[in-house]
Amino acid sequence: MTYDEMLQRLAALRRYGMRPGLESIRALLAAVGNPERALAVVHVGGTNGKGSTAAMIEAGLRAAGKRTGLYTSPHLLRFTERIAIDGREIDRARVAELAARVLAVAGEHTFFDVATAMALLAFAEARVDVAVLEVGLGGRLDSTNVIERPLAAVVSSVGRDHTDVLGETLPLIAREKAGIWKRGVPALFACEDEAAARVLDEEAERAGATPIERFGRDFDDAALPALALGGAHQRRNAALARRALELVGVDGRAIAEGLANVRWPGRLERLSANVLVDAAHNEEGARALAAAWPAGDWTLVVGVVADKDARAIVAPLVARASRVIVTAPPSLRALPPAELAKLVPGATVAPDLATALALADGEKVVVAGSIFLVGEARRLVLGEAADGTTVQDPVAQKL
Repeated sequence: MTYDEMLQRLAALRRYGMRPGLESIRALLAAVGNPERALAVVHVGGTNGKGSTAAMIEAGLRAAGKRTGLYTSPHLLRFTERIAIDGREIDRARVAELAARVLAVAGEHTFFDVATAMALLAFAEARVDVAVLEVGLGGRLDSTNVIERPLAAVVSSVGRDHTDVLGETLPLIAREKAGIWKRGVPALFACEDEAAARVLDEEAERAGATPIERFGRDFDDAALPALALGGAHQRRNAALARRALELVGVDGRAIAEGLANVRWPGRLERLSANVLVDAAHNEEGARALAAAWPAGDWTLVVGVVADKDARAIVAPLVARASRVIVTAPPSLRALPPAELAKLVPGATVAPDLATALALADGEKVVVAGSIFLVGEARRLVLGEAADGTTVQDPVAQKL
């Protein structure tokens, strides 16, 4: 199987949707030899910040001399971004070989089940010391939750996203995310909403997690070393990463080195002097970006997917912008720009990001609203390589 053939096979799995539950992934992993049983894992969930937190933890482990695996989703431009070993995204030929083996035994398994099995198989066969797994959606019924006893479990935040799947209230969403807590395993979390935080605490007690620690109550962001990732919200993520690393035995020198050198593209990232991108794609993320917005006049180029709360995303961003251009991210789920423009009176409409950037030529631009839009910005501005076949996670079905 070639890499391009793999992408076509994975794209075809969209027909099975995204079905939360562990029975399917357990059967698939059993068919490929249960690679997850050979892995030591740090498990990271949360509404926002889970990818950044996972990347920081992996960087700290690598700085400590550990052989690492990192599994994240979605990707910006290439499926290979999802699976990294020792800080390097997996080789195209290797991932195609893994896909051939997993797909050979897969039945009606979802795209995310197959991708997760591929990652766990890659990490087991690379004999990583620690694999850092980012939850795809929720936690309790996410495919990554097949790990029975991780080294630590982290929830980076609880916010309103995927409410049609996880629940309409923050406590309901928190309960789903608390599903990654395990008996005898450290449970670390950050949560601004007190009702949701009580749920995380109560569920950790019920699961038998230990210790149970909350950011701002049991540890904080004081005396953090230099951080490679910008924005005040990254201090919370860094504090979670530091505490998780401490609990798994990583020393302060390695933690500092990891936090100073971690790379996590698309998060308050300058692509050029005039182009800043951020993967903010929900209300919490948009508010964090608005708080970190650089001084001066900036044009906002924004596009969202249709299953997100577009009004909640654009409101805090529009308030900071001197001009707004609405466009469509490169996704089958994209909200038509004309529809988005109804939420932003006076906005300029562009059919795609290339047109939007051309309209903003010479202006300072912030690109936000969708991770797919950020990926496209990196392709256009940096000339970064992209897959020939677009492979994106399908919309989840209700729990």
